This record gives sequence, structure tokens and C-alpha cells, in this order.
Amino acid sequence: MPLLESPLDAYRSDIARNQMRDDFGGADTVWLLTAHCMSRLSRASVEDRALIASQCSSALRDFTDSANGGSSLSETDLANLRLVVDGFATLIDRHGAELLARGVRGMATSMVEVGALSTAYTTVAHTREVAVCASDRERGLLAATQAYIARLLGDLETAEELYGASEEIGRQSVDFAVLARANIGRGVIARVRGNYPRSRIFFERALELAETARADDLVLLAHQGLTICFAINKDFDRALQHAWATYELSRGDATRESESLTNLAQLSLDAGFPRAALRGFAAALGRTNSLRVVLSTLGGAALAAAQAGDADVLDRISDETDRRVLQSALPYENAQALYHLATSYAVIGVPERSEAYLARTRRLAKARGFFELLHKTERQQLARAAAKAAPAVELSVGSQQVVASLSSVDVGNAGEVLAIS
Repeated sequence: MPLLESPLDAYRSDIARNQMRDDFGGADTVWLLTAHCMSRLSRASVEDRALIASQCSSALRDFTDSANGGSSLSETDLANLRLVVDGFATLIDRHGAELLARGVRGMATSMVEVGALSTAYTTVAHTREVAVCASDRERGLLAATQAYIARLLGDLETAEELYGASEEIGRQSVDFAVLARANIGRGVIARVRGNYPRSRIFFERALELAETARADDLVLLAHQGLTICFAINKDFDRALQHAWATYELSRGDATRESESLTNLAQLSLDAGFPRAALRGFAAALGRTNSLRVVLSTLGGAALAAAQAGDADVLDRISDETDRRVLQSALPYENAQALYHLATSYAVIGVPERSEAYLARTRRLAKARGFFELLHKTERQQLARAAAKAAPAVELSVGSQQVVASLSSVDVGNAGEVLAIS
């Protein structure tokens, strides 16, 4: 496991990766102060921790008052901050550690969404040392959160090690929710490494555990993983079943709705329905500002536009993707989006732009060890990916209805960006 950066160095690393921005918005000061407090507490003696935690609680409490800057925080950020403040105030008991762990996990989610990955990683790592008396569930979920951030940073070995730690906590405490979360994470890592059979095993195990725990958020993630696994094997009816279950569970959460619409659109594209797919991708794009989701969605939209023969829409998608990649500090998502553009321009017969995007993909994939993606950039593999789409496959009546629904879904503000009405 790599050495932890100091909170300030982690923040500087994030700003360096996100070259198009000078900060991450109104929550920066709160995040840095929280990370600094966690760093101090993790190095303090047991005798000094209560006093330092009280000081941290007082310092951060000022930011919960709108007159002192709280108004610059979103409602979600403010709720997480209050958990952290109350957690510091009562850190000497288990309840305080619980609040602290929950608040930091929420903060980390917000950090990840804007690309502050190193700051999130450092904050969570120190919190795991500080909140040692938290419940097994919170400790297991903290380890899984740190693993998730490590994966986004491209460090798959560390991510696997941390998911293993989370799984061990879940196993010892017989906590099905923690076990489900760890198996979902390991399923994603197996998928990123190109081992889809192993990935499917993890996701099926996670689905069973999550349903037993009645954890709908984890059931959703397991369905999402299985959607991809069945799609790889071109089992479109089973993939669409899992994708639809994901969409049903995501209702009311814009980001998750976007992810599930992306998967439904990708399945429609792979099954030979590019026009419906393009509409689905546009609808997904209009529902979220998460760079991770946006980059995935733009990549799919590019392929759909290419297979539909719409060069103008593809050019608009490539411009938007270039802009988003410059804002992003997500190495795998960046590389994947660039690869999709390379493939799309090969499909539509513009080799110069295809080669340019291919070269950028290779550089990122080599630097980060994304071997599956690197393999896809080989000439023969790219030629297969860019081959003329096969005729639409025969789907069940239920699957046909799912595909048809994408043709009329509201595309929101993405209609203006991609000029899709």
C-alpha cells in the first residue's frame, strides 16, 4: 500500500491532475480542515485524542453556520459536515466514531464526484485509524470506500488489498451488507482486468448477499455489474433484465438513473438499435454532472452516433468529450472515453481522427496498466470493434419494449449539447 500524502500535498496532487481548475468549489476548506484533523488525530496519543477532537469539532462547527460560510456548501455536504462535527465532539465513545465514519464516507463521495481523489483517499485512510472503535459495519464500509478510491486512482493492487480487508471484516462479523459491498468491488476490479467469468461470480455472490441484507443500494450495484457481464457474452435478454432492475431501483437518484440509462442504451446499441441507444445516452447525459458517469455516457453516445451514421453528432460528442477529459482526474474513465472516440471515427471512416485518439488512449493505458484496454487498441482488435454493425438481434417482447422506451425518453439539457431534439 502506498505511503499517504499529507492533506495539503494530496490536495495539490488533485489540483495538478485537474489542470482546468483552481479549486473544487465551496467545500474545499471544509474538506482540507477535516483531512488535517484526521491526520493529527491518527498521529496523536490516546490521551491527547479527546482534546484534539474537541478542538476539531469547534473549528468545523463554524462552517455549519450560514453566516460563517455554510451557505457555500450543498445540503449534502452540510449534512456530512454535521455528522463529522458531532462525531469529533463525542469521539471518545462508539457513537462518535460511528458518526465520524459515516460523515467522512459521505464527504469522500462528494470529493470523488469532482475529482478530488487523493484528498478523499488520504481523509478516509486517516479516518480508518481514528474511528477504530466504530462498528464492524462502518469499519468494513470505510475500507471498501478507500478501495473504491484507490481503483479510481488506477491502483488496482491496493484496491484489491483493501477490498480483501473489508471482506474479512464482513466475514468475521457475519455482516452480509459489508460482504456484498466487498464482492461488488472485487467484481469491478476483475472486470477492469478483463476477467469477466470471475467478475460474474463476484457479482452473483454480491446480489445474493445484498438481497439477504435487504440493502437496495447494493442490490442495484450487483444488478449493474451483472448487466455488464451478460452483455459481454451477448446474452441480451438476461442483460436487459438486470439493466431494467437497476433502472427501477435507481428512480429518484439522478446519478444512478443516468448510470442505468447508460447501461440500457449500451445494450440497445450492442443489440443493433443505434438510434434508440443514442437517445438513451443523451437522456443519461442530461441527468448528471458526475464526470465518471458523463465520460462513460459520452463514449457510448459516440459509438451510437457512428453506427447511426450521424457524423455531425459524433463531432459534437468528441468536442464535449475533449472538454470533459481536460476537467477529469479519472485515468481509466478518460482512457476508455478516448478509446471509444477512436473506434467511432474508425466506424465512420475518418482515420486521421481515429489514430489521434488511439495514440492518446495507448499512452494512458500503458502508464496505468490498463492491459485489457491496451489490448483493444491493437490494429486487429480495433478493426473488429469498428466493423460494420450486425443486424439487430431478435429480442423477447419484454426486451423490445425496453428498447422502444429509450426512443421517447426525455433527453434534458443534453439535447442542446448534442443537438438531439
